[in-house]
Amino acid sequence: MDTSLTYTGWTASLAARGLSVLPSSHAVPVQLWVREGDHVLHLLARGTTVTLRRYHASDLTGLILRSECDCAEHRTAGAGRRTVLAPDAVALAEVVFDGRTKLGWRGVEAGLVDVPTAAALFDRLHAELPQVDAPRAGVTAVA
Repeated sequence: MDTSLTYTGWTASLAARGLSVLPSSHAVPVQLWVREGDHVLHLLARGTTVTLRRYHASDLTGLILRSECDCAEHRTAGAGRRTVLAPDAVALAEVVFDGRTKLGWRGVEAGLVDVPTAAALFDRLHAELPQVDAPRAGVTAVA
């Protein structure tokens, strides 16, 4: 594992592989949104698990972020926008890395993973994620 891998380096390597990292992604805690063809992948590291889900790209929508006052001046200036899943979005496939079982994690360790570990887990889970384009495939636990 390359311990010198940075978040910028990781996202650049994903882009070189044809995956578009979406702006809603961040390194701490790890949450990665990636467009892969007609699908969107969501990597989420929280608690003691790291989860990778596949959605239809059409499941993404925009959330308009208004300023606190929402006055005409601020509305004219333009509100911020955040890409989110539509409320009715259902994952097509999901794989889960159980850090409690595999690494003895007890609390929030998944949220504290560094970039090299997150990159390795993404690659591992991506290889296990079913290539489906149908209603929800069952959850698969990664051994």
